[in-house]
Amino acid sequence: MKLTGLAISMGLGVAAGAVAVMMLPKQSAARKLVNKAACKVEDAAWKVSDKMHQAIDM
Repeated sequence: MKLTGLAISMGLGVAAGAVAVMMLPKQSAARKLVNKAACKVEDAAWKVSDKMHQAIDM
């Protein structure tokens, strides 16, 4: 599988998951857990991105 196909598949999966989470009640424990996980994933993605930029700039 090409990297583009993988990225598109992952993007569609994330979008579908986001739609499912938006249907949960705002005070739901599951929604809070998913939001925490999403924040951690976002932080990790930013760290990887920063490291890649640093490696490219050197």
